[in-house]
Amino acid sequence: MQDGVMFYKNLAQKPINISISNDYVLCTIHRAENTDDVTRLKSILSALNDIAKEKQVILPLHPRTKSILEKGNYDISELTIIDPVGYLNMVWLIDNCSLVMTDSGGLQKEAFFFAKPCITLRDETEWIELVENGFNAIVGADKDNILNVYGEHIFSMNYNLDLYGSGVASKIIVEELIS
Repeated sequence: MQDGVMFYKNLAQKPINISISNDYVLCTIHRAENTDDVTRLKSILSALNDIAKEKQVILPLHPRTKSILEKGNYDISELTIIDPVGYLNMVWLIDNCSLVMTDSGGLQKEAFFFAKPCITLRDETEWIELVENGFNAIVGADKDNILNVYGEHIFSMNYNLDLYGSGVASKIIVEELIS
């Protein structure tokens, strides 16, 4: 995963037709645990709206989440909602944001690869090593908890920690295969 991210970083492209500030939060919400629960979704969106009053929050809207938001009474007035983006645009967004907020699994690791702190909008994560080392905070869907962790900026900034290798696993595998 890290090999791919680092390879595509050089090919990443800024999404077009989107006004992006120099300092923004990149957010994704798509998991059923959040989107299918009205209380959780409203709490997350309320926290994001509060954050967006001081810093742009860009939310590429997953089709599943878009459908749910269109059917309900949800306030997204402060958020920068964009259509889903391709991988190269997403890599650019991760690389240029100041913080990632997500309920995605893979994006938590990608945030680490790009040396970005991550707030995970779930009750658990597959990547406990990111939490244990201070790169990721699990906040669930509670608005106060989300805002407290966002406001505290308590993340480790030592991204030199080698949790997943150096991004050359593919090269090592090929060398082993041909030797």
